[in-house]
Parts: sequence; C-alpha cells; structure tokens
Amino acid sequence: MFKTIILLIFIGLLYVLLKQDRKSVKYAFLIYFLLLSIVFLSGLHHIISTYQLYDHPAVGGFEKLFSYVNLFRYLYLIPLFILIAYKLITFTLKSFNSLRAKIAMSLLWIVVLLGAMYVASFLFILLFYGFAP
Repeated sequence: MFKTIILLIFIGLLYVLLKQDRKSVKYAFLIYFLLLSIVFLSGLHHIISTYQLYDHPAVGGFEKLFSYVNLFRYLYLIPLFILIAYKLITFTLKSFNSLRAKIAMSLLWIVVLLGAMYVASFLFILLFYGFAP
C-alpha cells in the first residue's frame, strides 16, 4: 500500500510540473508514467507472491526482485530527469539575457540534476526494494 501511495504522489507532482505545458506533452507523460506504474506494481506483486518474499522467501526471489526494481528505476528516472532538465533549461534561457549566464546556468542545472539523479536512484531502490538481502 505504501508503494502505491508513493507512486500516486509522484504522478500528482508530475501533473503539477506539467500543468502549463501543451496538452499533448502533458498527457503523453502522464499516460506513460501511469501505465508504467500499473505494470510496475503488478509485476512487483507477482514477484513478491510467487517467491513468497514476505513469508518464507524462495531461493532467487530477492535477486529477481532487485533486477526488476533496477530495470524500472531506469524507466522512471531517465524520462523524469530529461523532462526536468528540459523545463529548467527553458526557464534558464528565458530568464537570462547574457549568453555566458545562459550557458553557465544550464551547465550548473545539468550538474545538479546529475547529482540528484544519483541520489534518486538510491532512493528508488530503497523505497521499492528495501533492505532485503
């Protein structure tokens, strides 16, 4: 239930981020992440119930769960950070007049986003895989 709530909050925040974009872009991203969340949660439930990870874990269950969560980590984070980078760079290009300032701020945002993606990668695995062996 906690994982479902986290994904619903994520989709809500994504809607707020895309609120002022064109409808086609907004709905494309929302449908992508909504379908991805449905597939992810159903597969997560299938792996947990098949390998009985909460009761008496079967051999290979945690490895299967980790590889599944690892795959979806990339499917969630790469499009999300591409979207955030696009939004930040377009904001930067509109905000600054000097070409040097635009380049410096764009590079700064890219470096900050790379660091944030590194941290978000660990948080995604911690939230959906946990401290399993």
